[in-house]
Amino acid sequence: MEAQTSPTSSILRSRLAELTELQKHLATQPYSIVLHLKLAKSYKYLGYPDLAVGDAYKALLLIDEVLEELEYYEMALDAAKADITSFRAHEIASRRPDYHVSEHVECCCISLVDDDEAEAIDDVEAVTWAKTCWSKTAYDILVEGLIDCGCFRSAFDYNTRALKAFPYMPSFETYRETITLKLRTYFKSTGENFDTIDVLDYPDKGLVRRELYPWNEYEPDRFSPESIQFLNKEMTSVAPKLEVKVANLPLLSRKDEISSASSFPTQQVHHVKQLGVFAKQDIPPGEQILQEKSLLTAISRLHETYCDACVATLPASTDAEVDSKEGGTTIACEDCDEVFFCSTDCHDLAQAQYHSAICGVSLEQKVPANEASDYLYSLLLIRTLALAEAQEVHPLMLKEVRYIWGDYHDYLGINLHRTWNADSRGQLIDPFASVPHTLPFSFSNNILTPLNILEKMDVNIFEHSHRYDTWIFNTLYGKIRGTASAKQGLDFKPEIAAVHPMWCLTNHSCDPNVSWEWQGSIKFWTREKLVDWKGRDPKLQPGILEGEEVFSHYCDIRLPVKERREWAVGALGGDCMCTRCIWEEADGDREKGVAE
Repeated sequence: MEAQTSPTSSILRSRLAELTELQKHLATQPYSIVLHLKLAKSYKYLGYPDLAVGDAYKALLLIDEVLEELEYYEMALDAAKADITSFRAHEIASRRPDYHVSEHVECCCISLVDDDEAEAIDDVEAVTWAKTCWSKTAYDILVEGLIDCGCFRSAFDYNTRALKAFPYMPSFETYRETITLKLRTYFKSTGENFDTIDVLDYPDKGLVRRELYPWNEYEPDRFSPESIQFLNKEMTSVAPKLEVKVANLPLLSRKDEISSASSFPTQQVHHVKQLGVFAKQDIPPGEQILQEKSLLTAISRLHETYCDACVATLPASTDAEVDSKEGGTTIACEDCDEVFFCSTDCHDLAQAQYHSAICGVSLEQKVPANEASDYLYSLLLIRTLALAEAQEVHPLMLKEVRYIWGDYHDYLGINLHRTWNADSRGQLIDPFASVPHTLPFSFSNNILTPLNILEKMDVNIFEHSHRYDTWIFNTLYGKIRGTASAKQGLDFKPEIAAVHPMWCLTNHSCDPNVSWEWQGSIKFWTREKLVDWKGRDPKLQPGILEGEEVFSHYCDIRLPVKERREWAVGALGGDCMCTRCIWEEADGDREKGVAE
Protein backbone atom coordinates (compact mmCIF):
# COMPACT_ATOMS: atom_id res chain seq x y z
CA MET A 1 0.00 0.00 0.00
CA GLU A 2 2.89 2.37 0.66
CA ALA A 3 3.97 2.12 -2.97
CA GLN A 4 0.50 3.14 -4.07
CA THR A 5 0.67 6.42 -2.15
CA SER A 6 4.35 7.26 -2.68
CA PRO A 7 5.29 10.50 -4.48
CA THR A 8 6.59 8.50 -7.44
CA SER A 9 3.33 6.59 -7.69
CA SER A 10 1.42 9.87 -7.61
CA ILE A 11 3.50 11.19 -10.50
CA LEU A 12 2.81 8.01 -12.46
CA ARG A 13 -0.94 8.22 -11.88
CA SER A 14 -0.98 11.88 -12.88
CA ARG A 15 0.91 11.24 -16.10
CA LEU A 16 -1.27 8.25 -16.97
CA ALA A 17 -4.34 10.45 -16.47
CA GLU A 18 -2.85 13.06 -18.81
CA LEU A 19 -2.14 10.39 -21.41
CA THR A 20 -5.62 8.87 -21.36
CA GLU A 21 -7.13 12.34 -21.70
CA LEU A 22 -5.00 12.97 -24.79
CA GLN A 23 -5.91 9.57 -26.25
CA LYS A 24 -9.59 10.51 -26.07
CA HIS A 25 -8.99 13.39 -28.49
CA LEU A 26 -7.69 11.10 -31.26
CA ALA A 27 -11.24 10.28 -32.33
CA THR A 28 -12.06 13.94 -33.02
CA GLN A 29 -8.58 15.23 -33.94
CA PRO A 30 -6.95 12.40 -35.92
CA TYR A 31 -5.02 14.80 -38.18
CA SER A 32 -3.69 17.08 -35.45
CA ILE A 33 0.10 17.29 -35.59
CA VAL A 34 0.20 18.91 -32.16
CA LEU A 35 -1.93 16.16 -30.61
CA HIS A 36 0.47 13.49 -31.87
CA LEU A 37 3.41 15.50 -30.54
CA LYS A 38 1.70 15.81 -27.17
CA LEU A 39 1.03 12.07 -27.15
CA ALA A 40 4.66 11.39 -28.03
CA LYS A 41 5.82 13.59 -25.15
CA SER A 42 3.38 11.97 -22.77
CA TYR A 43 4.63 8.48 -23.68
CA LYS A 44 8.22 9.69 -23.31
CA TYR A 45 7.60 11.02 -19.79
CA LEU A 46 5.95 7.73 -18.85
CA GLY A 47 8.98 5.70 -19.93
CA TYR A 48 7.70 4.43 -23.28
CA PRO A 49 10.27 5.73 -25.81
CA ASP A 50 9.00 3.22 -28.38
CA LEU A 51 5.45 4.56 -28.19
CA ALA A 52 6.82 8.11 -28.31
CA VAL A 53 8.59 7.17 -31.55
CA GLY A 54 5.29 5.91 -32.98
CA ASP A 55 3.42 9.18 -32.48
CA ALA A 56 6.40 11.35 -33.43
CA TYR A 57 6.55 9.42 -36.70
CA LYS A 58 2.83 9.96 -37.30
CA ALA A 59 3.38 13.68 -36.66
CA LEU A 60 6.08 13.65 -39.35
CA LEU A 61 3.71 11.91 -41.75
CA LEU A 62 1.10 14.62 -41.15
CA ILE A 63 3.75 17.30 -41.62
CA ASP A 64 4.53 15.73 -45.01
CA GLU A 65 0.81 15.85 -45.83
CA VAL A 66 0.81 19.62 -45.21
CA LEU A 67 4.09 20.34 -46.98
CA GLU A 68 3.68 18.08 -50.00
CA GLU A 69 -0.12 18.19 -50.44
CA LEU A 70 -0.56 14.43 -50.25
CA GLU A 71 -3.67 12.26 -49.81
CA TYR A 72 -4.84 13.79 -46.52
CA TYR A 73 -3.67 17.33 -47.29
CA GLU A 74 -6.98 19.14 -46.76
CA MET A 75 -7.70 17.47 -43.41
CA ALA A 76 -4.13 17.89 -42.20
CA LEU A 77 -4.06 21.55 -43.25
CA ASP A 78 -7.35 22.31 -41.50
CA ALA A 79 -6.09 20.55 -38.37
CA ALA A 80 -2.83 22.53 -38.52
CA LYS A 81 -4.75 25.81 -38.65
CA ALA A 82 -6.87 24.70 -35.71
CA ASP A 83 -3.69 23.80 -33.80
CA ILE A 84 -2.26 27.27 -34.40
CA THR A 85 -5.49 28.93 -33.31
CA SER A 86 -5.51 26.81 -30.17
CA PHE A 87 -1.90 27.71 -29.44
CA ARG A 88 -2.68 31.40 -29.78
CA ALA A 89 -5.52 31.06 -27.31
CA HIS A 90 -3.26 29.27 -24.84
CA GLU A 91 -0.53 31.86 -25.31
CA ILE A 92 -2.89 34.72 -24.53
CA ALA A 93 -4.50 32.84 -21.63
CA SER A 94 -1.08 32.02 -20.20
CA ARG A 95 -0.62 35.68 -19.32
CA ARG A 96 -3.32 35.32 -16.69
CA PRO A 97 -1.88 34.61 -13.23
CA ASP A 98 -4.31 31.72 -12.63
CA TYR A 99 -3.43 29.87 -15.86
CA HIS A 100 -1.70 26.49 -15.67
CA VAL A 101 -0.71 23.93 -18.31
CA SER A 102 1.02 20.63 -17.64
CA GLU A 103 4.72 20.72 -18.41
CA HIS A 104 4.49 17.26 -19.91
CA VAL A 105 1.90 17.78 -22.64
CA GLU A 106 2.32 21.32 -23.86
CA CYS A 107 3.46 22.03 -27.39
CA CYS A 108 7.05 23.18 -27.25
CA CYS A 109 6.46 25.68 -30.03
CA ILE A 110 7.52 29.29 -29.95
CA SER A 111 5.08 31.89 -31.14
CA LEU A 112 5.34 32.49 -34.87
CA VAL A 113 2.27 34.73 -35.07
CA ASP A 114 1.11 37.92 -33.43
CA ASP A 115 -1.32 38.16 -30.53
CA ASP A 116 -4.39 39.00 -32.57
CA GLU A 117 -6.52 35.96 -31.77
CA ALA A 118 -9.12 36.90 -34.36
CA GLU A 119 -6.66 37.08 -37.24
CA ALA A 120 -7.31 34.42 -39.87
CA ILE A 121 -4.58 31.84 -40.38
CA ASP A 122 -3.63 31.28 -44.00
CA ASP A 123 -2.02 28.27 -45.67
CA VAL A 124 1.44 29.83 -45.66
CA GLU A 125 1.43 30.18 -41.88
CA ALA A 126 0.35 26.58 -41.43
CA VAL A 127 3.15 25.42 -43.75
CA THR A 128 5.65 27.56 -41.82
CA TRP A 129 4.69 26.01 -38.50
CA ALA A 130 4.79 22.51 -39.97
CA LYS A 131 8.16 23.07 -41.62
CA THR A 132 9.86 24.63 -38.62
CA CYS A 133 8.58 24.24 -35.07
CA TRP A 134 6.56 21.05 -35.40
CA SER A 135 9.08 19.32 -37.66
CA LYS A 136 11.94 20.10 -35.27
CA THR A 137 9.96 18.81 -32.29
CA ALA A 138 8.96 15.61 -34.11
CA TYR A 139 12.53 14.86 -35.18
CA ASP A 140 13.80 15.57 -31.68
CA ILE A 141 11.41 13.11 -30.02
CA LEU A 142 11.83 10.53 -32.79
CA VAL A 143 15.63 10.45 -32.80
CA GLU A 144 15.95 10.43 -29.03
CA GLY A 145 13.41 7.61 -28.76
CA LEU A 146 15.14 5.54 -31.44
CA ILE A 147 18.45 5.89 -29.60
CA ASP A 148 16.83 4.82 -26.34
CA CYS A 149 15.32 1.77 -28.07
CA GLY A 150 18.65 0.70 -29.60
CA CYS A 151 17.54 1.39 -33.19
CA PHE A 152 20.78 3.10 -34.17
CA ARG A 153 20.49 2.73 -37.94
CA SER A 154 17.08 4.39 -37.95
CA ALA A 155 18.26 7.01 -35.45
CA PHE A 156 21.22 7.83 -37.70
CA ASP A 157 18.94 8.08 -40.74
CA TYR A 158 16.41 10.45 -39.16
CA ASN A 159 19.04 12.50 -37.38
CA THR A 160 20.77 13.01 -40.74
CA ARG A 161 17.48 14.29 -42.15
CA ALA A 162 17.03 16.55 -39.12
CA LEU A 163 20.53 18.00 -39.51
CA LYS A 164 19.81 18.72 -43.15
CA ALA A 165 16.61 20.57 -42.22
CA PHE A 166 18.05 22.24 -39.09
CA PRO A 167 21.84 22.39 -39.58
CA TYR A 168 22.54 24.58 -36.57
CA MET A 169 20.43 22.85 -33.94
CA PRO A 170 22.68 21.75 -31.04
CA SER A 171 20.37 18.88 -30.06
CA PHE A 172 20.83 17.10 -33.38
CA GLU A 173 24.60 17.58 -33.22
CA THR A 174 24.50 16.04 -29.76
CA TYR A 175 22.44 13.11 -31.04
CA ARG A 176 25.00 12.52 -33.81
CA GLU A 177 27.78 12.34 -31.24
CA THR A 178 25.71 10.02 -29.04
CA ILE A 179 24.91 7.68 -31.92
CA THR A 180 28.56 7.56 -32.99
CA LEU A 181 29.72 6.83 -29.45
CA LYS A 182 27.20 4.03 -28.97
CA LEU A 183 28.06 2.51 -32.35
CA ARG A 184 31.80 2.61 -31.62
CA THR A 185 31.17 0.85 -28.32
CA TYR A 186 28.94 -1.74 -29.98
CA PHE A 187 31.34 -2.62 -32.79
CA LYS A 188 34.29 -2.66 -30.42
CA SER A 189 32.45 -5.32 -28.42
CA THR A 190 32.04 -7.39 -31.60
CA GLY A 191 35.70 -6.96 -32.59
CA GLU A 192 34.91 -4.74 -35.58
CA ASN A 193 36.11 -1.30 -36.62
CA PHE A 194 33.24 1.20 -36.66
CA ASP A 195 34.94 3.35 -39.31
CA THR A 196 34.75 0.50 -41.83
CA ILE A 197 31.11 -0.43 -41.20
CA ASP A 198 28.44 0.45 -43.74
CA VAL A 199 25.40 2.33 -42.43
CA LEU A 200 23.15 -0.54 -43.52
CA ASP A 201 24.99 -2.78 -41.06
CA TYR A 202 24.32 -0.58 -38.03
CA PRO A 203 22.29 -2.41 -35.35
CA ASP A 204 18.63 -1.47 -35.51
CA LYS A 205 16.87 -3.52 -32.86
CA GLY A 206 16.51 -3.28 -29.11
CA LEU A 207 14.19 -4.19 -26.26
CA VAL A 208 11.18 -2.28 -24.91
CA ARG A 209 8.70 -2.74 -22.10
CA ARG A 210 6.48 -5.81 -22.40
CA GLU A 211 3.40 -5.14 -20.36
CA LEU A 212 -0.34 -5.03 -20.18
CA TYR A 213 -0.65 -1.30 -20.80
CA PRO A 214 -2.71 0.45 -18.10
CA TRP A 215 -5.06 1.91 -20.73
CA ASN A 216 -5.60 -1.41 -22.57
CA GLU A 217 -9.33 -2.11 -22.17
CA TYR A 218 -9.38 -5.05 -24.57
CA GLU A 219 -7.61 -7.67 -22.47
CA PRO A 220 -10.26 -10.06 -21.13
CA ASP A 221 -10.53 -11.47 -17.64
CA ARG A 222 -9.10 -14.80 -18.71
CA PHE A 223 -10.07 -16.47 -15.43
CA SER A 224 -13.74 -15.48 -15.50
CA PRO A 225 -16.35 -18.25 -15.85
CA GLU A 226 -17.43 -16.72 -19.18
CA SER A 227 -13.90 -16.87 -20.60
CA ILE A 228 -13.31 -20.42 -19.38
CA GLN A 229 -16.64 -21.51 -20.83
CA PHE A 230 -15.84 -19.96 -24.23
CA LEU A 231 -12.38 -21.50 -24.32
CA ASN A 232 -13.66 -24.95 -23.41
CA LYS A 233 -16.24 -24.76 -26.17
CA GLU A 234 -13.41 -24.02 -28.60
CA MET A 235 -11.22 -26.72 -27.04
CA THR A 236 -13.90 -29.40 -27.38
CA SER A 237 -13.89 -28.99 -31.15
CA VAL A 238 -10.15 -29.73 -31.43
CA ALA A 239 -9.39 -31.81 -28.32
CA PRO A 240 -12.44 -33.57 -26.79
CA LYS A 241 -10.45 -35.15 -23.95
CA LEU A 242 -8.89 -31.88 -22.78
CA GLU A 243 -10.21 -28.87 -20.90
CA VAL A 244 -9.02 -25.39 -19.94
CA LYS A 245 -8.66 -24.59 -16.25
CA VAL A 246 -6.76 -22.19 -14.04
CA ALA A 247 -3.22 -23.39 -13.29
CA ASN A 248 -0.39 -22.35 -10.99
CA LEU A 249 2.85 -21.83 -12.90
CA PRO A 250 6.36 -21.15 -11.63
CA LEU A 251 7.12 -17.45 -11.94
CA LEU A 252 9.58 -16.73 -14.73
CA SER A 253 12.82 -15.46 -13.25
CA ARG A 254 14.43 -12.22 -14.36
CA LYS A 255 18.11 -12.07 -15.19
CA ASP A 256 19.00 -10.25 -11.99
CA GLU A 257 17.37 -12.98 -9.92
CA ILE A 258 18.86 -16.07 -11.54
CA SER A 259 21.84 -16.43 -9.23
CA SER A 260 19.65 -16.54 -6.16
CA ALA A 261 16.62 -18.19 -7.74
CA SER A 262 18.27 -21.42 -8.75
CA SER A 263 21.18 -21.98 -6.43
CA PHE A 264 19.91 -25.36 -5.31
CA PRO A 265 17.21 -27.73 -6.59
CA THR A 266 14.96 -27.55 -3.55
CA GLN A 267 14.80 -23.75 -3.42
CA GLN A 268 11.38 -22.15 -3.15
CA VAL A 269 9.84 -21.16 -6.48
CA HIS A 270 7.09 -18.56 -6.53
CA HIS A 271 3.99 -19.35 -8.53
CA VAL A 272 1.48 -17.27 -10.46
CA LYS A 273 -2.07 -17.95 -11.64
CA GLN A 274 -2.36 -18.71 -15.34
CA LEU A 275 -4.54 -20.73 -17.71
CA GLY A 276 -3.58 -24.29 -18.54
CA VAL A 277 -4.85 -27.37 -20.36
CA PHE A 278 -5.77 -30.50 -18.39
CA ALA A 279 -6.82 -34.07 -19.13
CA LYS A 280 -10.50 -34.83 -18.54
CA GLN A 281 -9.72 -38.56 -18.35
CA ASP A 282 -6.74 -40.90 -18.27
CA ILE A 283 -4.91 -40.80 -21.60
CA PRO A 284 -2.43 -43.59 -22.48
CA PRO A 285 0.96 -42.98 -24.14
CA GLY A 286 0.97 -42.48 -27.91
CA GLU A 287 -2.63 -41.25 -28.29
CA GLN A 288 -3.42 -38.20 -30.43
CA ILE A 289 -5.29 -35.74 -28.23
CA LEU A 290 -5.45 -32.48 -30.23
CA GLN A 291 -5.74 -31.44 -33.87
CA GLU A 292 -6.11 -27.73 -34.64
CA LYS A 293 -5.95 -25.61 -37.79
CA SER A 294 -5.36 -21.85 -37.71
CA LEU A 295 -5.58 -18.96 -40.16
CA LEU A 296 -3.07 -16.90 -38.18
CA THR A 297 -0.14 -18.05 -40.31
CA ALA A 298 2.79 -16.59 -42.21
CA ILE A 299 4.94 -17.59 -45.19
CA SER A 300 8.19 -15.72 -45.69
CA ARG A 301 8.96 -17.09 -49.18
CA LEU A 302 8.07 -19.89 -51.62
CA HIS A 303 4.40 -18.95 -51.60
CA GLU A 304 3.70 -21.50 -54.32
CA THR A 305 4.87 -24.25 -51.95
CA TYR A 306 2.52 -23.65 -49.00
CA CYS A 307 -1.19 -23.11 -48.50
CA ASP A 308 -1.65 -19.43 -47.71
CA ALA A 309 -4.30 -20.25 -45.11
CA CYS A 310 -3.04 -23.21 -43.08
CA VAL A 311 0.57 -23.40 -44.48
CA ALA A 312 0.23 -27.08 -45.33
CA THR A 313 2.62 -28.18 -48.05
CA LEU A 314 0.80 -27.96 -51.38
CA PRO A 315 0.25 -31.10 -53.46
CA ALA A 316 2.70 -29.99 -56.14
CA SER A 317 5.48 -30.49 -53.62
CA THR A 318 6.93 -33.93 -52.99
CA ASP A 319 6.29 -33.47 -49.27
CA ALA A 320 2.55 -33.07 -49.65
CA GLU A 321 0.03 -35.63 -48.50
CA VAL A 322 -1.91 -35.46 -51.77
CA ASP A 323 -4.62 -37.93 -50.85
CA SER A 324 -5.65 -35.86 -47.82
CA LYS A 325 -6.36 -32.67 -49.74
CA GLU A 326 -9.23 -33.18 -52.15
CA GLY A 327 -7.30 -35.27 -54.60
CA GLY A 328 -4.28 -32.97 -54.65
CA THR A 329 -5.96 -29.87 -56.11
CA THR A 330 -4.22 -26.52 -55.63
CA ILE A 331 -6.47 -23.46 -55.80
CA ALA A 332 -5.21 -19.94 -56.55
CA CYS A 333 -6.87 -16.69 -55.55
CA GLU A 334 -9.03 -15.61 -58.50
CA ASP A 335 -8.14 -11.94 -58.14
CA CYS A 336 -4.45 -11.68 -57.30
CA ASP A 337 -3.18 -15.10 -58.47
CA GLU A 338 -0.33 -14.67 -55.98
CA VAL A 339 -1.42 -16.98 -53.17
CA PHE A 340 -2.51 -20.61 -53.25
CA PHE A 341 -4.65 -22.90 -51.14
CA CYS A 342 -4.61 -26.62 -50.46
CA SER A 343 -8.40 -27.02 -50.54
CA THR A 344 -11.69 -25.31 -51.25
CA ASP A 345 -12.23 -25.12 -47.51
CA CYS A 346 -9.01 -23.15 -46.95
CA HIS A 347 -9.74 -20.95 -49.98
CA ASP A 348 -13.23 -20.05 -48.77
CA LEU A 349 -12.12 -19.50 -45.18
CA ALA A 350 -9.31 -17.22 -46.32
CA GLN A 351 -11.56 -15.13 -48.55
CA ALA A 352 -14.11 -14.71 -45.77
CA GLN A 353 -11.73 -14.18 -42.86
CA TYR A 354 -8.68 -12.22 -44.08
CA HIS A 355 -7.63 -12.34 -47.73
CA SER A 356 -10.18 -9.83 -49.01
CA ALA A 357 -8.44 -7.15 -46.93
CA ILE A 358 -4.95 -7.85 -48.24
CA CYS A 359 -5.54 -9.27 -51.73
CA GLY A 360 -3.00 -7.83 -54.16
CA VAL A 361 -0.84 -6.27 -51.44
CA SER A 362 2.76 -7.32 -51.94
CA LEU A 363 4.54 -8.50 -48.81
CA GLU A 364 7.76 -9.48 -50.54
CA GLN A 365 10.83 -8.09 -48.84
CA LYS A 366 14.52 -8.90 -48.94
CA VAL A 367 15.54 -9.77 -45.41
CA PRO A 368 19.05 -10.52 -44.09
CA ALA A 369 19.48 -14.01 -42.67
CA ASN A 370 19.87 -12.69 -39.13
CA GLU A 371 16.48 -10.94 -39.37
CA ALA A 372 14.51 -13.85 -40.86
CA SER A 373 12.84 -14.82 -37.58
CA ASP A 374 11.77 -11.25 -36.85
CA TYR A 375 10.38 -11.00 -40.38
CA LEU A 376 8.16 -14.03 -39.78
CA TYR A 377 6.80 -12.43 -36.61
CA SER A 378 6.17 -9.29 -38.64
CA LEU A 379 4.19 -11.31 -41.19
CA LEU A 380 2.13 -12.84 -38.39
CA LEU A 381 1.33 -9.33 -37.20
CA ILE A 382 0.28 -8.36 -40.73
CA ARG A 383 -1.98 -11.42 -40.96
CA THR A 384 -3.54 -10.37 -37.64
CA LEU A 385 -4.24 -6.91 -39.06
CA ALA A 386 -5.77 -8.46 -42.19
CA LEU A 387 -8.01 -10.70 -40.07
CA ALA A 388 -9.14 -7.68 -38.08
CA GLU A 389 -9.76 -5.50 -41.11
CA ALA A 390 -11.66 -8.15 -43.07
CA GLN A 391 -13.85 -8.97 -40.07
CA GLU A 392 -14.20 -5.31 -39.01
CA VAL A 393 -13.10 -6.02 -35.46
CA HIS A 394 -10.42 -4.56 -33.21
CA PRO A 395 -7.22 -6.66 -33.57
CA LEU A 396 -7.08 -7.37 -29.83
CA MET A 397 -10.64 -8.74 -29.96
CA LEU A 398 -9.84 -11.47 -32.49
CA LYS A 399 -10.42 -14.91 -31.01
CA GLU A 400 -7.07 -16.03 -32.46
CA VAL A 401 -5.20 -13.72 -30.06
CA ARG A 402 -7.67 -12.41 -27.49
CA TYR A 403 -7.07 -15.09 -24.86
CA ILE A 404 -3.34 -15.47 -25.41
CA TRP A 405 -1.29 -14.06 -22.56
CA GLY A 406 1.43 -11.74 -23.80
CA ASP A 407 3.95 -12.70 -21.09
CA TYR A 408 3.63 -9.21 -19.67
CA HIS A 409 5.81 -7.86 -16.89
CA ASP A 410 3.24 -8.42 -14.17
CA TYR A 411 3.57 -12.13 -14.94
CA LEU A 412 7.14 -11.70 -13.69
CA GLY A 413 5.82 -10.35 -10.41
CA ILE A 414 6.42 -6.73 -11.37
CA ASN A 415 4.00 -4.12 -10.07
CA LEU A 416 4.20 -0.99 -12.22
CA HIS A 417 3.56 1.35 -9.30
CA ARG A 418 6.42 -0.20 -7.33
CA THR A 419 8.87 -0.48 -10.23
CA TRP A 420 8.29 2.77 -12.14
CA ASN A 421 10.90 5.24 -10.96
CA ALA A 422 11.51 8.97 -11.24
CA ASP A 423 13.54 11.39 -9.13
CA SER A 424 12.16 14.09 -6.84
CA ARG A 425 11.78 16.47 -9.80
CA GLY A 426 9.81 13.92 -11.80
CA GLN A 427 12.69 13.12 -14.17
CA LEU A 428 12.82 9.45 -15.17
CA ILE A 429 15.73 7.44 -13.78
CA ASP A 430 16.25 6.00 -17.27
CA PRO A 431 14.30 6.10 -20.56
CA PHE A 432 12.15 3.13 -19.44
CA ALA A 433 11.52 4.46 -15.91
CA SER A 434 13.40 1.46 -14.43
CA VAL A 435 10.77 -0.96 -15.76
CA PRO A 436 12.33 -4.10 -17.35
CA HIS A 437 12.27 -4.11 -21.13
CA THR A 438 12.23 -7.56 -22.72
CA LEU A 439 10.10 -7.21 -25.88
CA PRO A 440 12.18 -7.14 -29.09
CA PHE A 441 11.56 -3.90 -30.96
CA SER A 442 12.64 -2.40 -34.25
CA PHE A 443 11.44 0.75 -35.96
CA SER A 444 10.81 -1.23 -39.13
CA ASN A 445 8.89 -4.19 -37.69
CA ASN A 446 6.93 -2.41 -34.96
CA ILE A 447 6.07 0.85 -36.72
CA LEU A 448 7.07 1.31 -40.38
CA THR A 449 6.01 -2.03 -41.83
CA PRO A 450 2.57 -2.37 -40.20
CA LEU A 451 1.65 1.24 -41.01
CA ASN A 452 2.89 0.87 -44.58
CA ILE A 453 0.91 -2.34 -45.12
CA LEU A 454 -2.22 -0.79 -43.60
CA GLU A 455 -1.95 2.10 -46.04
CA LYS A 456 -1.65 -0.39 -48.91
CA MET A 457 -4.80 -2.02 -47.54
CA ASP A 458 -6.51 1.40 -47.92
CA VAL A 459 -6.79 1.85 -44.16
CA ASN A 460 -6.70 5.43 -42.93
CA ILE A 461 -3.99 5.10 -40.27
CA PHE A 462 -4.91 8.44 -38.70
CA GLU A 463 -8.65 7.94 -38.32
CA HIS A 464 -8.09 4.34 -37.18
CA SER A 465 -5.44 5.01 -34.54
CA HIS A 466 -7.73 3.43 -31.95
CA ARG A 467 -7.34 0.12 -33.80
CA TYR A 468 -3.87 0.39 -35.26
CA ASP A 469 -1.39 2.07 -32.94
CA THR A 470 2.12 1.21 -31.78
CA TRP A 471 0.98 -0.01 -28.36
CA ILE A 472 -1.49 -2.34 -30.09
CA PHE A 473 1.25 -3.69 -32.37
CA ASN A 474 3.48 -4.24 -29.33
CA THR A 475 0.70 -6.05 -27.47
CA LEU A 476 0.15 -8.34 -30.44
CA TYR A 477 3.87 -9.01 -30.71
CA GLY A 478 3.93 -9.92 -27.02
CA LYS A 479 1.19 -12.48 -27.63
CA ILE A 480 2.66 -13.82 -30.89
CA ARG A 481 6.32 -14.07 -29.92
CA GLY A 482 5.68 -16.33 -26.97
CA THR A 483 3.38 -18.75 -28.77
CA ALA A 484 4.11 -18.96 -32.51
CA SER A 485 5.34 -22.19 -34.07
CA ALA A 486 7.87 -21.94 -36.89
CA LYS A 487 9.59 -24.21 -39.41
CA GLN A 488 12.86 -23.82 -41.25
CA GLY A 489 13.53 -24.44 -44.90
CA LEU A 490 16.27 -26.66 -46.29
CA ASP A 491 18.73 -23.79 -45.85
CA PHE A 492 17.80 -23.57 -42.14
CA LYS A 493 16.16 -20.16 -42.54
CA PRO A 494 12.71 -19.71 -40.93
CA GLU A 495 10.13 -20.21 -43.64
CA ILE A 496 6.62 -20.59 -42.18
CA ALA A 497 4.99 -19.77 -38.85
CA ALA A 498 1.59 -20.04 -37.18
CA VAL A 499 -0.26 -19.28 -33.97
CA HIS A 500 -2.74 -21.96 -32.88
CA PRO A 501 -4.85 -20.42 -30.10
CA MET A 502 -5.84 -23.66 -28.34
CA TRP A 503 -2.35 -25.14 -28.58
CA CYS A 504 -1.05 -21.85 -27.17
CA LEU A 505 -2.97 -22.42 -23.95
CA THR A 506 -0.78 -25.40 -23.08
CA ASN A 507 2.05 -24.24 -20.89
CA HIS A 508 5.72 -24.80 -21.57
CA SER A 509 7.96 -27.24 -19.80
CA CYS A 510 11.40 -28.51 -20.73
CA ASP A 511 10.08 -31.88 -19.50
CA PRO A 512 6.84 -32.12 -21.55
CA ASN A 513 4.33 -34.96 -21.42
CA VAL A 514 3.20 -34.50 -25.03
CA SER A 515 4.93 -34.28 -28.38
CA TRP A 516 3.58 -32.36 -31.33
CA GLU A 517 3.69 -32.22 -35.10
CA TRP A 518 2.69 -29.39 -37.38
CA GLN A 519 1.71 -29.97 -41.01
CA GLY A 520 -1.20 -27.71 -41.86
CA SER A 521 -2.92 -28.65 -38.60
CA ILE A 522 -1.03 -28.97 -35.36
CA LYS A 523 -1.37 -32.29 -33.54
CA PHE A 524 -0.61 -33.46 -29.99
CA TRP A 525 0.30 -36.96 -28.87
CA THR A 526 0.98 -38.14 -25.38
CA ARG A 527 4.67 -38.96 -25.30
CA GLU A 528 5.60 -42.63 -25.45
CA LYS A 529 8.96 -41.84 -23.89
CA LEU A 530 9.69 -38.98 -21.51
CA VAL A 531 12.72 -36.71 -21.83
CA ASP A 532 15.80 -38.30 -20.35
CA TRP A 533 17.49 -36.10 -17.73
CA LYS A 534 19.36 -36.97 -14.55
CA GLY A 535 17.09 -35.30 -12.01
CA ARG A 536 13.83 -36.93 -13.09
CA ASP A 537 11.64 -38.71 -10.57
CA PRO A 538 11.95 -42.37 -11.69
CA LYS A 539 8.33 -43.00 -10.69
CA LEU A 540 6.99 -40.74 -13.45
CA GLN A 541 5.75 -42.65 -16.48
CA PRO A 542 4.47 -41.64 -19.95
CA GLY A 543 0.78 -40.90 -20.35
CA ILE A 544 -1.45 -38.32 -18.66
CA LEU A 545 -3.78 -39.06 -15.77
CA GLU A 546 -7.18 -37.46 -15.32
CA GLY A 547 -6.74 -33.97 -13.85
CA GLU A 548 -3.06 -33.70 -14.78
CA GLU A 549 -1.87 -30.66 -16.72
CA VAL A 550 -0.71 -31.03 -20.31
CA PHE A 551 2.77 -29.58 -20.86
CA SER A 552 4.11 -28.93 -24.33
CA HIS A 553 7.44 -27.39 -25.26
CA TYR A 554 8.11 -24.18 -27.16
CA CYS A 555 11.85 -24.68 -27.66
CA ASP A 556 14.30 -27.43 -28.58
CA ILE A 557 14.36 -29.45 -25.36
CA ARG A 558 17.56 -31.18 -26.47
CA LEU A 559 19.49 -27.96 -25.80
CA PRO A 560 21.41 -27.43 -22.54
CA VAL A 561 19.71 -25.36 -19.85
CA LYS A 562 21.63 -22.15 -20.62
CA GLU A 563 20.51 -22.12 -24.26
CA ARG A 564 16.94 -23.06 -23.38
CA ARG A 565 16.77 -20.16 -20.96
CA GLU A 566 18.24 -17.78 -23.53
CA TRP A 567 15.34 -18.73 -25.78
CA ALA A 568 12.85 -18.17 -22.95
CA VAL A 569 14.08 -14.63 -22.32
CA GLY A 570 13.52 -13.70 -25.97
CA ALA A 571 10.17 -15.45 -26.37
CA LEU A 572 8.62 -15.19 -22.91
CA GLY A 573 10.49 -12.31 -21.28
CA GLY A 574 12.07 -14.30 -18.45
CA ASP A 575 14.07 -17.43 -17.65
CA CYS A 576 12.24 -20.75 -17.59
CA MET A 577 11.74 -22.00 -14.03
CA CYS A 578 10.46 -25.50 -14.76
CA THR A 579 11.70 -28.30 -12.51
CA ARG A 580 14.19 -29.52 -15.08
CA CYS A 581 15.75 -26.08 -15.65
CA ILE A 582 16.14 -25.43 -11.93
CA TRP A 583 17.68 -28.84 -11.30
CA GLU A 584 20.06 -28.75 -14.28
CA GLU A 585 21.35 -25.26 -13.51
CA ALA A 586 21.90 -26.21 -9.88
CA ASP A 587 23.64 -29.41 -10.99
CA GLY A 588 25.92 -27.36 -13.22
CA ASP A 589 26.70 -25.03 -10.33
CA ARG A 590 27.55 -28.00 -8.12
CA GLU A 591 29.90 -29.42 -10.75
CA LYS A 592 31.63 -26.04 -11.06
CA GLY A 593 32.03 -25.93 -7.29
CA VAL A 594 33.63 -29.38 -7.25
CA ALA A 595 35.97 -28.44 -10.11
CA GLU A 596 37.08 -25.29 -8.31
